[in-house]
Amino acid sequence: MTSQEVLEQAVHSSAIIHQPHALKAYLSAHFLAKHLGQPEALWQQTAELIAKDGLQVSTVLTDSVQPVAFSNLRRHRILARGIYPAAYQAISQWHAEYGFHNIFEFYIAKAANKSEYLSHNVTILLALNEVYSALPPEWVPAFLNRVTEFVTATFPNEENRECSEVITTGQPATLEDVLHSCSQQPGFFGHNLITLAWIVRCKTSLSDAQYNAMLGNLNLQAVSPLEDPDDELDLNLWKSCATHNDIDGFKEQIWSLVFDTCFNLHQITLADALILLQQQYPEHTTELIRVAKYHTRKCAEMSL
Repeated sequence: MTSQEVLEQAVHSSAIIHQPHALKAYLSAHFLAKHLGQPEALWQQTAELIAKDGLQVSTVLTDSVQPVAFSNLRRHRILARGIYPAAYQAISQWHAEYGFHNIFEFYIAKAANKSEYLSHNVTILLALNEVYSALPPEWVPAFLNRVTEFVTATFPNEENRECSEVITTGQPATLEDVLHSCSQQPGFFGHNLITLAWIVRCKTSLSDAQYNAMLGNLNLQAVSPLEDPDDELDLNLWKSCATHNDIDGFKEQIWSLVFDTCFNLHQITLADALILLQQQYPEHTTELIRVAKYHTRKCAEMSL
C-alpha cells in the first residue's frame, strides 16, 4: 500500500458506528511515517485498520441525487435535520458557492462552543480541514460526502446560520494543566490526549477564543467522571504499566502500539498524538509511555 492508495481508501470510507474516522487516521499515519520508518508496513497496517473500522462506498452519492438549488436557509435546515439524500446536495452546493473553508468556519465555531464526550466534534473536523488541501480534485466530491455524513451526525438540530461570538466553557486552563489532566485520565483509547494533540497541531486554524475554549472544554472532560463506565481504566493494568525513567523506550513502545495487534483504528491516531506531545513536552515522556503501554496491552487482551 502507498500513501495515496490509503488516502483514496479513506475518502471512500464511511462510518458504521457514528462518525467517519478514516481520514483522521490517514493523516495520523502520514505524520507517523516521518518518525517510525518502514512506511510500507505502516500504510498496510493503516489500510487494514480502516477496513475494520468503516464501510467502503464505491460511488459518489451526490451523482445519484437530483440537483436542486437550495437557499442558504433551506440548506442549513436540511443539514441540521439530517435529511437524506438531500444533505449530500446541500454540502456540495455550499462548497461550490463558498468553498470548504466557509463550511469549516461555520462548524468549528459550533465545536468550540460545545464540550462533547470523546471530542470527535473537534478532532475529526480539524482533520477534515487539514486533509482537504491534499486531495486531488477528482476526490473532492467523495470527500464532501464524508463531510456531509460527519456534520449531520455531529451537529444535529442546530439550524442557526451564525454561531454566537460568546464562547462559554469551563474554567480557563493552561496547556500544562490540560496535559497533566489528560495523562491522568486519558479517556477511551486515549481520546483526551488525541484531542489535545489535534488542538495543539491546528492552533493556527483557530481563533484565540476558540483555542482557549477547546482547552477548557477538554480539561473539563478530563477531570469529570466518564460518561460511559466501560471507558474507565482497568486500574490493575494501569498500575502495572507505570514506568520509571524509561524515556529511552518511547519509540519502541509506540512501535508496539501501532504494530503488535490489528484491533482498533485508534492505535494509529493515539500513537501519532503521543509522538506529537512527547516532542513538544519531553518532560512528560514517562507518562506518555505509560499510556502507550496500557493501550498496547489492552489491545492484546481484547484481541484474544
